[in-house]
Amino acid sequence: MDSKDLFLKIIDTGTKINNYFGGMLETTIEYAPYIGRMVQTVKINRVVRRMKEHENKIDKIAKLAADSLLTSEYISERIFPIIFCDLFEEHEEAKINLILNGFENVFIEENSNESVIINFYDTLRTLRYFDLKRLFYFANTIDETINYSEDSDVHAMTRSVNKKLENMGLINVSKTWNDLDSGDSDKDREDIKISLYGQSFLNFIKESE
Repeated sequence: MDSKDLFLKIIDTGTKINNYFGGMLETTIEYAPYIGRMVQTVKINRVVRRMKEHENKIDKIAKLAADSLLTSEYISERIFPIIFCDLFEEHEEAKINLILNGFENVFIEENSNESVIINFYDTLRTLRYFDLKRLFYFANTIDETINYSEDSDVHAMTRSVNKKLENMGLINVSKTWNDLDSGDSDKDREDIKISLYGQSFLNFIKESE
């Protein structure tokens, strides 16, 4: 199967979910960055499967897009290519719904600020699902704690994730004398505040009400 047939498979799957979405895909594939590098049957099959698994969400997005005040050129040529590539390349299945939540919220908020949207997706792309769960925990979105034993790999990774979220400007961390001495200590909710950017990012990737 050549590249044209592979991409037609994607478009056909999208059209079956929602005809408007199929049209968006047809335009987007022409503008998706590095699309030529992604012609791999395994990735084509992966994105087709993901579209089928999330067809209710995609149908809802397509209906919002059809009624949106945002221009079709802005969506199909500027925003959707970025999202499409993430659906193609993302290794963690748990993040797919978050990618689509952001796309849905673009239409709900009628967000025409391309730089802000791209920055949110850059942030989402950088974070692993383990990192995101930690951010959700700090934001009181989930109650699931991370259990570990002292000096375990998970303990070390959790500290690393805390630092990563702080360095990305998503959280603000209360400092103690231990931090001043070693720069490394355990943190929990009482030590953390979600930053302004962190809250905006969470609003972007959360499920719409």
